[in-house]
Amino acid sequence: MNLIVCYALFFSLPKLILSFLQLNFIRQEKAKPPYILESSAFLKAADYASVREKIAIYNVSLDFLLMSFWILFGFSALDSALELSPLMKSVVFVLVFLVVGALVNLPFEAYQTLVIDKKFGFAKGGMKLFITDTLKSFALLLIVSGILIFVFSWIILEVRFWEVYVFLFGAVLLIGINFLYPLLIAPMFNKFTPLENPKLQDKITALLHRVGFQSKGVFVMDASRRDGRLNAYFAGLGRAKRVILFDTLLEKISSDSILAVLGHELGHFKHYDIYKMLGLVLGFFGILLFVVANLPESLFVEANLERSAHALIVFLLLLSSPIGLYFMLLVNWRSCQNEFAADRFGAELTSAESLSNALLVLVKENNSFPLAHPLYMRFFYSHPPLMARLMALGCANLANQPQNIQKV
Repeated sequence: MNLIVCYALFFSLPKLILSFLQLNFIRQEKAKPPYILESSAFLKAADYASVREKIAIYNVSLDFLLMSFWILFGFSALDSALELSPLMKSVVFVLVFLVVGALVNLPFEAYQTLVIDKKFGFAKGGMKLFITDTLKSFALLLIVSGILIFVFSWIILEVRFWEVYVFLFGAVLLIGINFLYPLLIAPMFNKFTPLENPKLQDKITALLHRVGFQSKGVFVMDASRRDGRLNAYFAGLGRAKRVILFDTLLEKISSDSILAVLGHELGHFKHYDIYKMLGLVLGFFGILLFVVANLPESLFVEANLERSAHALIVFLLLLSSPIGLYFMLLVNWRSCQNEFAADRFGAELTSAESLSNALLVLVKENNSFPLAHPLYMRFFYSHPPLMARLMALGCANLANQPQNIQKV
């Protein structure tokens, strides 16, 4: 029971405590005068944040029960049922583990997308789109995960100091995914079309040239077919970089604010933030591999498994959550620093007021509650609170002027 108890004490219980702290914080703030948002939007954002947190509590509880099932019964039963070669057994074993986890979480995803997001005015796609997306996700899970598990298993079975070579393979893979994501993976779920606004296109092109950013073009993503959230981002690495604008963003904010948002993203480019974050991710992967490679034999016995390729990969997956929870303290701290620096860059490139107005629109249209419990924020917020960003930009006064949230 030591493994289950440790999982509960260092992962499940802390996550539950953080969720309850956040729920209580939202309840208290909801009773106070509105902050940044107008009254109705403030209450709506608070309700949405509360519902999402309650779903998270159910998810954490179910995750713990599922993990306990695997440790007590599941791993042993599955291990006995598979009479295959070590390599194929490893692939099938881990795929079953992943698929079961995905299926267990599927009802929560459906409820979030088809009920909660629709109730709060986000989700626009119906059951058909959800089923289509789910089938595509499962296909990717089976194909991509199957290939990765096969490679990882072969390395573990055949190579001494397997953790070093798995790390190297993972590093190459992570970089490759960042190259290929905008070209192969993203188009499986959304349609990307070249920006058809010549005036805005010229302004964006001029902005990109000012900082030496070369891309494959500016594309509009049909985000509105799923929900009403706003966003813009750069995807890819090297010559595969693309500028992506949500079609919802084009409908809600002015050209000046769009340029300010892109200026912020260009700040990440100029500061090499994507490479810094890749370095952090690889650091986490390396730590995880080191821990798993040196696990005591008693943990395998407790999980009713022998030390094998599939057992090592399963422990890699199991331990990624608790270790990752605390590693996110470092990642989020670094990310928040990056966001402040990118805001400064975007403000200097365009204007602080345009960027501040854009941030206000994003919070309102994305139904984001502008407050969070300080401890919760450290674990789960990769971006600083909006008010802190507005103060850093010298535009805190805009938060008290609801008319500035409208499209200009």
